[in-house]
Amino acid sequence: MTSRRLTQTLPAALVALTWWTLVSRPGVVDPAFAGTIYVAMFAVTVVVFGVLFLALRVATGGSVIYWSTNRRDQVRPIGWMIVAGVAVMLAAGSILAGLGLFDVGAAWATSLLAWTLVPAAFLQFKWVIWPTRLSRPGPLKLLLFGVVAICVAAAWSYAAFSAAPAASRIPWDESVIVSLGAVIVGATAEEVIFRVLLLTALLDRTGSRLQAVFLSSVAFGLTHVPGEMAQSVAAGDWTMIQLIAHEYAPQFLIQTLTGLFLGVIWLRTGSIVLIAATHALFNTGGMLASGF
Repeated sequence: MTSRRLTQTLPAALVALTWWTLVSRPGVVDPAFAGTIYVAMFAVTVVVFGVLFLALRVATGGSVIYWSTNRRDQVRPIGWMIVAGVAVMLAAGSILAGLGLFDVGAAWATSLLAWTLVPAAFLQFKWVIWPTRLSRPGPLKLLLFGVVAICVAAAWSYAAFSAAPAASRIPWDESVIVSLGAVIVGATAEEVIFRVLLLTALLDRTGSRLQAVFLSSVAFGLTHVPGEMAQSVAAGDWTMIQLIAHEYAPQFLIQTLTGLFLGVIWLRTGSIVLIAATHALFNTGGMLASGF
């Protein structure tokens, strides 16, 4: 019941967030036509999300299940695993910041350690159970979805790289190899957590393919919330929270949409290699454009 209610209420929250993000941008709303612009923006946002959810319903259709935990109680321990990962990441970041050693590279390092060591510990102690493969997709189906996934990710990555200023792009030296390695490891870890474990557990618990993809994608977007927001919440600095939320809202929406795409690919193929490679390719353009 909780999963169903979340699936019903979160889309409305995403619509409101998207609308707020659009109308609050400088220069978007002319004060002379504010009322008309607000209504028009809201109508467009509702239509776009309506089409998106119709497409998602079609994309998540079917009945083939490739993986299962064979249990209905894995969502809670996986949720605690994710909370523990976020806590470790924030604690490590706070310690490094206190030592004056926290930068973008350190943020990536703490994230990689948190999203690999914490899930590994939960799996090792069997607090979380690795799902069992039930079936495999046919070669033609895997090829079709693989081509679509890689092409979409490559197009997005190229657009991100092309849009970045040339001065911000990292030099083609050994640092590229290190950065690519970090991207691959990070993407694989996140896919294991949010698709292989969480989405599969949600599907086992709810029996709804749509709910499983949607809820795991929102969780995926939320865990990318900047550490500055968590620190501001702890400090009660609501002005800073509003500023960070305003700047991060578009990124959260993009992360959630990316999660929906990857969730559909996982649901349709059950291929860990494909979703990890697709995720890594999504991130490669931004990494090449600005380093980490």
